[in-house]
This record gives sequence, structure tokens and C-alpha cells, in this order.
Amino acid sequence: MEPTVACIGAAHIDRKAIAAGPVVPGSSNPVSMRLGMGGVARNVAENLARLGLPVTMVSRVGADREGDAVLQGLADAGIGVDACTRSATSPTASYTALIDRGGELVVGLADMGIYDELTAELIEPLLPRLERIPVWFIDCNLPAESLRLLLRRKPEGCTVYVDCVSVAKAARLQGILRGIDTLFANGDEAAYLSHVPIRAPLDVCEAGYRLMCNGVGSVVITRGQEGAFVASPFDYDFFLPPPVDVHEVTGAGDALVAGVIFGRIGGHSMEDAMRIGLACAAWAVETAETVNPSLNADLAIERAGLLRKSA
Repeated sequence: MEPTVACIGAAHIDRKAIAAGPVVPGSSNPVSMRLGMGGVARNVAENLARLGLPVTMVSRVGADREGDAVLQGLADAGIGVDACTRSATSPTASYTALIDRGGELVVGLADMGIYDELTAELIEPLLPRLERIPVWFIDCNLPAESLRLLLRRKPEGCTVYVDCVSVAKAARLQGILRGIDTLFANGDEAAYLSHVPIRAPLDVCEAGYRLMCNGVGSVVITRGQEGAFVASPFDYDFFLPPPVDVHEVTGAGDALVAGVIFGRIGGHSMEDAMRIGLACAAWAVETAETVNPSLNADLAIERAGLLRKSA
């Protein structure tokens, strides 16, 4: 089956240290360690696959056991890995998170140097294959030159979703926002790209408006436990999350992205797609895994309070 979505970006090892008690800075903290798979693009890909969409992955891993595990995990989830490449010199990327007892991230440590190898020269030979795929999701772990290449070469009719990942990596989008159909950013990233300091809800609205004026088709600004804000030609509103029993917040943003993409592919309005995205995020925070293994399309749509629509 030809893929509907290409997820382009990070796929790596996730290590989570769960604090046994209150986190004390500058001191040894007892934790329990969990090992899994992560990366923004990889997490979005797995969520989309669990929602029933055919997905392929474009990433780079090392020629090591961790790289074997990442590729095997993708394949086991039904995600295509033919466009993933391996480095002979760099290890597979990793992300280590310290999580407090409330499930909140205290600090994250990212070893992501291998993604600098996802150069335009590496991506360009993949374009003939990518140009046949109608939806692209790209995370900003890619070098700026690769982001520019993809946004410049996206084919007619292709819808491109982009996640900032971090403020530092959002800087790579300077000057190329016009090629993005939907941009996902948190408050800090949106403030950086829009040059609007966000201190109050009206600032969130202004940041979304400014980003659209700079050429982005629509903007989703995530707001943690307060849900998300959407600015688009037909929607301009805040969305609250459904009630949740938070176990751990890691992966919530990636699940939201996947739910929005799934909803839009399924013919839902941006408003309804946001409800699906927030429902997927709710499923994500209610499990210890970065991607909830119980997630499926029926559960997401039911929790969003919607009826399924055909594509």
C-alpha cells in the first residue's frame, strides 16, 4: 500500500528517568529507568500508524544496536523504513528525560548530532519517492538547508505539517514559513518566530495572526494543560483538553500533531481535527509509554465526541 504520510525527522532511543521522590537539584536523585523509542517524527509516525494510516519514515540512525532497535521498532509498528539511512560515523541519537512524580518533565538531555547528516544532498535523491506522497510531516531536527529544500520542492497538492521541536531549532524556519501549510509550536517557539512576547491569551492570538501574515497556512500553538490555540482562515479559537488522569506528559504534543493530521486527512474541519488531536494527547498522557499502545481511530474519534467521516 502506498503511504499516505511521510514523516521526516528524528527517530531515536528514549531514556526516561522517573523520580522516586521530589527532585532535588544538585544532588543524587533515586529514579527508575525506562528505555523506549522516541523522536518527534517517529512518535508522530507511530501514532498515525495506530490510527490506521499508511506511513513511511525518513530518518537517519547509526550502524549500531540502537539503530537496529529503532528500525525494527518502526517496522513492527507497520511503518516503512526504506527511506531511513545509516551513518558509519555517528551513533544513533538519544533523548534522556528526567520526569518528576507528577509526570512532568524536569529536564531533557538530547544527543542529536546525527541529524546534522540529514543534509540536502542526502534528502534530494529521496524526492522522487516523496513527491508521490500527499502529506508530509517534518520536524525541525533537520538542518535548515534540508528544510528549505523540502519546502521549496513540495509538489502541487502536497500538504506539509511542520513541528518546531524547540526554540533553537525553530530558528531554522526563518525565511521559509510561506511553504508551511500547518505549523505546530509551543508558546516559546511561537513567540520567537512571531516576535510577539506571549504573556497572556491575547498575545497567543497575536502570535498566531503574525505567523499567518508571514505565510503559514494555519498555526497550532500548544499550551500544555490549557490545551491549544488555532489560527487558520476558518478557525481562530482556544481549545481545552478533555478530562485526563495524567500519568506522564512525554509524547502528548506528538500525539496531538498526529490526531490533527489524521482528522484533516479524514475530511474533518480544523476545529474537529483539533478535538481529535487533543483526544489523542489525552490518551498519550494516561500511559507510561510515549505512544499509547491502545490508541486507535475509533477511540480517538469517540473521545473527541465526533462521528467518523470518510476521506
